[in-house]
Amino acid sequence: MAIGHSARDTFEMLYKSNISLEGKPFSVGVRIEHLQSVINKSQYGKFYNHPSLGAAEYKLAVHLSNKRGVYTFCMCPGGQVVASSSEKYSVVTNGMSKFARDELNANSAVLVNVYPDDFNDSNPLSGIEFQRKLERKAFEIAGGNYNAPIQKVGDFLNGTVSKGLGVVVPTYKPGYSFCNFSDLFPNFILESLKMGIVEMDKKLHGFSSVDSILTGPETRSSSPVRILRNEKRESISLSGIYPCGEGAGYAGGIVSAAVDGIKCAESLMLK
Repeated sequence: MAIGHSARDTFEMLYKSNISLEGKPFSVGVRIEHLQSVINKSQYGKFYNHPSLGAAEYKLAVHLSNKRGVYTFCMCPGGQVVASSSEKYSVVTNGMSKFARDELNANSAVLVNVYPDDFNDSNPLSGIEFQRKLERKAFEIAGGNYNAPIQKVGDFLNGTVSKGLGVVVPTYKPGYSFCNFSDLFPNFILESLKMGIVEMDKKLHGFSSVDSILTGPETRSSSPVRILRNEKRESISLSGIYPCGEGAGYAGGIVSAAVDGIKCAESLMLK
């Protein structure tokens, strides 16, 4: 059962069928866009325009004084921010690069850890409801037309709505609306993002440049639910079911999900 982390109808069906589930940590945040040339200069230095070097990448993580972790995820060099909603009246962002990685902007998710203890609710699907509320709120504050809310980094750090664009032009389609992310995120997400972006600039010069663009929300980096299984990778509730991969709560990306799939297949063959 490799259902993916956005199979909300399936999670709800399993819960109603008394299949054992639990809430698990996940992350939410925004997409950040810079000019790819800024990232190249920061990573390559004086060689930033050398023809043998492709679009530069980065991977950043910081641990904050509030005990939250903030990290970049799914960095897309020379790419674009894309729409990824799977439900009506909601906005979800993701990122991608085409093969050449030659577009003007670089983008990455900037995510904050969210834990089951953040909800005063023992329901294992409470994380899904948290995601859903953010996605629907983003739809509303951006105009109710599937535009995504955006804010320049400088304005985000100062808590003001952006009045116009700087050197970075957002790539999200169908469009975008200037918003204040304080109207979208709870305070623990908002403040963690602010602190995290400032700290990341110490590791990658230009990361917090004022004209960089934040587009939100990114809510689907990992599953907020785990389908409980035993040491043989079989559901503890229903014999013959092997919850598998990222959606089932046992992987954190493409490679680890593939490895978990192999292990589940091996367990099935042994049985």
